Amino acid sequence: MSKITPKVRFYMEKVFLIALYFDLENMEIFDLNQLLQDVTLKIEENIATIFAIKLACGDTGSIAKFREQLKDLNFNIRETPHVSEKNMKNRADLILSIEAFESLYQNNPTIDLYIFITSDTDFTVIMDKLRKYGKSVWLVTNKIYKEKRLFTSSSDKILVIEDYIRDNKLETVKREIIGIEKTLLDIGFNEIESVKIKEVLESFDKDVWLESAKFGTKIKNIIKDFSYKGRKINSQSKLFEHLKKNNYLEIKKENKVDLFKIL
Repeated sequence: MSKITPKVRFYMEKVFLIALYFDLENMEIFDLNQLLQDVTLKIEENIATIFAIKLACGDTGSIAKFREQLKDLNFNIRETPHVSEKNMKNRADLILSIEAFESLYQNNPTIDLYIFITSDTDFTVIMDKLRKYGKSVWLVTNKIYKEKRLFTSSSDKILVIEDYIRDNKLETVKREIIGIEKTLLDIGFNEIESVKIKEVLESFDKDVWLESAKFGTKIKNIIKDFSYKGRKINSQSKLFEHLKKNNYLEIKKENKVDLFKIL
C-alpha cells in the first residue's frame, strides 16, 4: 500500500486530494507550512496536489499556540474543551476520527491520502479502518513515537515533527546557502526560491531519468505563483541547461520527451 495511485475525476482536472487532521493537544510549535510543502514533495506522481480537508482540534490553549499558522493556511479550527476538570482528556481524537470516517463514507471529494498529526495512539483505530478501505495513511508524530508498533503497523509513512521545528530549519537554511543554492541566487532567484528549488530537486532519486515536467509540477505545487517571467533564466529548459553546466544534473530528449537526471 506504500504506492499512492491518483484517480481521474470527471468533474475536475486530474488532481491528488489530501485530508489533514491535526490533533493540537500536547504539540510543540513547528512550521506547519513547511510540513505541508514537504508532504507535497513526497507525493511521487506528476500531478497537482490539493489539501482538500484541513481540520485542527484542541482546547483553547492548544489552539492559541498555532492560531496564526492555522489561519494563514486556511485550516478549519474546532475547539474541543476538556470534558471535566478532573478528566483532562478532551474529545479531539473522537471528533477528528469521526470526521475522517465521514469523509470516507461521503466520498465527495474522493480523498487519496489521509494524514494525521498526533502523538495519540487512539488514532490508530481510524488509521487502520481507512487502510482497510484502500486508503493511504501517513502519520506525523514526535520522534520518540516514530517506532511505536501501533503507529508503524497502522500507517504507510511516518514523518517526524522535529524535522519541522522552525528555528532548526532556519539555521539549516542559513548554513546551506552554498553549492546549488548559491548558483540559483547568482542567476536571479531569491533566497526562498533557491531553497525550494533545491528541495524539489533533492526530492527526486539520483541517477534515474525522469520527465522534466515532474519538476515543473512540484515547484508549482509548493510555490503557487512561481514564474520565470522577467528573469535572465526565463524558462525551465534554460534553468536545466544552467544546472547541467554546473554538474548538478543531466538532461536529454527521448521520443520527443524532455528528461533529466539528478547527479
